[in-house]
Amino acid sequence: MSQTREQMALGLKYAPGRDSGLRDAAASENKSLPIHRWVPWIAGFSAQLVEDALRAYLPRSASGGRKRHLILDPFAGVGTTLIEAIKAGHDAVGYEINPFAALVAEAKINCISVHPADLRAEVEAFRYAMFRFEPEVDASWSSGSLDALLGGRKEMWALRPAAFKSRIPFFSAPVEAKFLYALARTGMLLEPDRSLFRAALGATMVSFSNYSYEPSLASRPGSGKALIENASVAAPVCRKLEEMLTDIEWARQNYSYAWLSARREVHERSYFESELPSGSVSLVVTSPPYMNNYHYVRNTRPQLHWLGLIADGGTRPLEETSFGKFWQTVRQGKSVSLEFSDPAMDSLLNDLRARNPEKGYYGGSGWANYVATYLNDTSRFVTSLRGHLRTGGHAVVVVGNSIIQGIEFKVDHLLAEMAVRVGLRLVDIHIVRTKRVGNSIIDSSVRNGDVNGHRNKTQLYDAAVVLRK
Repeated sequence: MSQTREQMALGLKYAPGRDSGLRDAAASENKSLPIHRWVPWIAGFSAQLVEDALRAYLPRSASGGRKRHLILDPFAGVGTTLIEAIKAGHDAVGYEINPFAALVAEAKINCISVHPADLRAEVEAFRYAMFRFEPEVDASWSSGSLDALLGGRKEMWALRPAAFKSRIPFFSAPVEAKFLYALARTGMLLEPDRSLFRAALGATMVSFSNYSYEPSLASRPGSGKALIENASVAAPVCRKLEEMLTDIEWARQNYSYAWLSARREVHERSYFESELPSGSVSLVVTSPPYMNNYHYVRNTRPQLHWLGLIADGGTRPLEETSFGKFWQTVRQGKSVSLEFSDPAMDSLLNDLRARNPEKGYYGGSGWANYVATYLNDTSRFVTSLRGHLRTGGHAVVVVGNSIIQGIEFKVDHLLAEMAVRVGLRLVDIHIVRTKRVGNSIIDSSVRNGDVNGHRNKTQLYDAAVVLRK
């Protein structure tokens, strides 16, 4: 019999809708779409879902057209919502604490200001320099004289992140030399070209490293793959830059006027620090970090360190300010309580806290601290939404359920109840994906077999919670 306890009913009277007109939330669809495809992102949702939300939840004028609205993404990631909002002729504002994601999102929304001919000249100069340098590295590596070749290049070694630690060397010696050389050349560029090059480096660097995404960052040997002893850095980076050039030309040809006239902002800080005026937002389309995605910041450690986007303090400051926190920042502390009154949620937390006491803070007590912190941040989030949405404005919030220590947390239900409590109206909950793999999942049909073949397994899903002010 399954050991998974389902979350108790929380008093909301609705039946989750499946035929919503919102397409699959899976972000994998973005890999084939212009601009969205620039950087693979483990979290997020599809551009099609945003397009559907814009069509369904923005008001039309009396003539049937659309006026310009302000679209907000409080957890902007690499800018999926922002790009779709701009393409549709609206203003777009995003908040994102992860510096790498913020770098990418800003490069995307400002790409329309890049002159393709100028960028192509920079790409060709980069290609020429790299294709001269890489054969020298390969020859020196083969002859055992790599140190002699690189000894005088202090500007390169100054870029090596001393605070970055990994179980095995992230790059092999020749690949590291090539990457640092590329990074040094990129640092000499002016904006906006510099951000595009850095985004290209960040998008490709794991592919020639000794790590891979499986789906979280893991060593290649740990994933059953061979180490990369040597590889070209120039080839994948230049391919990515060519892709960017193609997409920029496409954007300028199809969206130039609407894009250039739109308000386009990415703020590299927490949404909880937002200074947006009350009642200024017509639509929110967003996806907070999932309750089980507690490695959100750590998945981008290589990009954050090697691109020089964080200080020597590492990712800890980001983990402490991230939505829901990184669970290791709260598991060993004093017991975390809910900052709002809800007997049903308190009961769930008490059940969780009693699980596996022999494991100490790796057991239920540590996880209860994490879940309580996540729920408290969720409550703050819906309160902020209520303040920023204009009357009649909507929010589409994509979240997923989670199983922690054998207890299912239906985060869509929990978020909906909190939203109703602060004065928002629950329009509906749409199931937008029913096959998902998550971290720390036990007793789920995704990990243990097909959806319908395990009656006692708990199905993981993504849901779009639609709210209205």
